[in-house]
Amino acid sequence: MVETAAHLADHVFPRLAVRQWVLAVPKRLRYFLHDDADLQGAVLRIFLAEVERCLRAHSAGCGDAARSGAVAFIHRFGSSLNEHVHFHCCVIDGVFEPAAEDDAANVMFHAAAGLDEEAIAAVQAQVRRRALRTFVRRGLIGKEDAEAMAGWEHGGGF
Repeated sequence: MVETAAHLADHVFPRLAVRQWVLAVPKRLRYFLHDDADLQGAVLRIFLAEVERCLRAHSAGCGDAARSGAVAFIHRFGSSLNEHVHFHCCVIDGVFEPAAEDDAANVMFHAAAGLDEEAIAAVQAQVRRRALRTFVRRGLIGKEDAEAMAGWEHGGGF
């Protein structure tokens, strides 16, 4: 793990601030994620899209074309080696956008500012809403179960 972190710091990420974002899902949903790579990908895309939306909203001067930079790791076990699929994402703390439409090789970086508990709670709420909808759409849980889980306190396990 140390070698991976050193490689990311030395060869992958630019010299910019990086923030770790972690997504855990309620125990009730972890079973479905364990062996379903498509579902893992769908949940991870939801998570990264909401993080990017948050970073764009907190990065002054950026436009709708701005994109984040991230590396995601899917962890399959918890600290006590219990089965626990969750996602660790190293995300550059801001967004990149093309300097000019006809010059995609040059980009401008817009640093994120003001990421507070309220902003992170908004990401959590959106991820929970969209992920639960995905589980319902795939027929893994019922709509009533999703509605009940959406009302759970403390983020509902997300």
